[in-house]
Amino acid sequence: MLCCPRCGSYMEKAIAFNGGESEFWWECVSCNTFVNSYTPQSHQAAVHKDGHRYIGNFGGYGTGKTLTSREEVIKHCLLTDNANVLIGANVASQYEQTIKRELEADIPKAFVRDYNTQKSYMDLINGARIMYRPFDDPDKLRSYNLTMFVIVEASEVKAESFTQLRTRLRNRNATVPKLDKHGNPVYVKDERGHDVPVLLADWRRGIIESNPGAGWIRENILHCASDIQKHGEVIDNYSIPDSQKDPSIGVHVASTDVNKYLPPTFIAELVKNRPMWWIKRFIYSSFSYAEGLVYPSAANCVVTPYEIPNHWLRMAAFDYGLSDDAVFLWLAIDQEREKVVVYKEVRAKDRDIEALAKLFKANSADIPVGGWLCPPLIDPKSGTKRDYNKRTLIDLMSEQGVFFKPGHVNRDARVLRLNTYIENGKLEIFNTCEGLVKEIKNLKFKEIVGADGMRSNKPDDKDDHGVCALEWATMELPATPANLIRGAFDKFGRDTAQLVADQRKHLPFALQDEPQVGRQYNLADAAYGIAPIAYDF
Repeated sequence: MLCCPRCGSYMEKAIAFNGGESEFWWECVSCNTFVNSYTPQSHQAAVHKDGHRYIGNFGGYGTGKTLTSREEVIKHCLLTDNANVLIGANVASQYEQTIKRELEADIPKAFVRDYNTQKSYMDLINGARIMYRPFDDPDKLRSYNLTMFVIVEASEVKAESFTQLRTRLRNRNATVPKLDKHGNPVYVKDERGHDVPVLLADWRRGIIESNPGAGWIRENILHCASDIQKHGEVIDNYSIPDSQKDPSIGVHVASTDVNKYLPPTFIAELVKNRPMWWIKRFIYSSFSYAEGLVYPSAANCVVTPYEIPNHWLRMAAFDYGLSDDAVFLWLAIDQEREKVVVYKEVRAKDRDIEALAKLFKANSADIPVGGWLCPPLIDPKSGTKRDYNKRTLIDLMSEQGVFFKPGHVNRDARVLRLNTYIENGKLEIFNTCEGLVKEIKNLKFKEIVGADGMRSNKPDDKDDHGVCALEWATMELPATPANLIRGAFDKFGRDTAQLVADQRKHLPFALQDEPQVGRQYNLADAAYGIAPIAYDF
């Protein structure tokens, strides 16, 4: 931009407030004209054009959220004489090293009348004031009268702070009242009988800027938005009931790929060695994968109970606990719909082996002979000696006439298998299984302390007894849910009929690698009337 649009003279970069060249502003050398050369990308322009009072600007890393907020602040201040703008985050460092620093490197020094370092505010020559405050204490926000606010890293700010800021957004300098023919403001009565001015224009503004997250930004902003615009390869779909929509809220969700100015290898370098939940949250801007949930779509599996037909094959799984819950799950296979249905959950504490065995038998009494898909599953660690006679938990249960086989050990494989069934819509959980529903909806990956809140790819090993039982059960099903009705599959997703046929071509059972495990499996198969070659259904 070399020529002034007003007088045609040469233009040069304006001096920013911090003393360097402004990033976007140019100044005419002759007529004191300033021009902002900022050109927003399409997803940024959508935010700038959005007329909602409150804007949720959510996106993954590198989407330019801070730049958008900064330009919105400058635009608002230049349009609004005596504007009162408040910018904040949970802690001061979150805005000092981002929007505050960038704004001071862009806004022309000629626009600034005063700057108070101690009280952290900047006054412009038109009377507009830009203030910076931490939002850690909602009570400290009670005295403001604002035309605009910006919440940086909003997922870390308390919901009460947002509520308080909404009540502070009442400064009429960002409004134009409607006047009657005599030049007097026009008023109408509200439902309480109070006079309320009719506004011809109102550009008060609240920007909530954040990476996708759980908590209030999802519940109070995203799930209340009257309009949600997706930009880029955003993977979530949104369906907000009309009764829940707030006409003052608009939301924009952008994935990292929308920013065409990022280095070519930016995304590839960012996702290297990251768990999938992290990639979906911080690259593809998924709110479903926020907070490191292991099973982010589990809520979609919860259904109202219905009658289980007698001919559906059954499964059961058991996670032993003494001081913790001992959890039994019962599952059924719906062949026609290709669904796995968790229809019953029983929990107990401080029960001995005999009591637990009776509990299992009583709740399995309705399953007909030959109705089992496979023997009931148990914690693979149950081979560990648990009493002074050095007998395994499997041994102790078999003495009570209940024959378990150990589930699959590898947790990564179990999580992948169960998520496959959930994401493909092949799992249903009755809402009467309250403990399991609570566990699976809230189970998170472990957090690595000191690594910027990052989580590992290992789930927390607490409050997951029902989930573990469900994982062992799904490991007995085929890896691909579409194969659910084709035959019997082992924990590795292999066709058992083919495996047995292959075994018969080679060594006898006595010479195979794991005769003890094989003995347990055969014992359990016999106890539940299961054919040793295939569990055909």
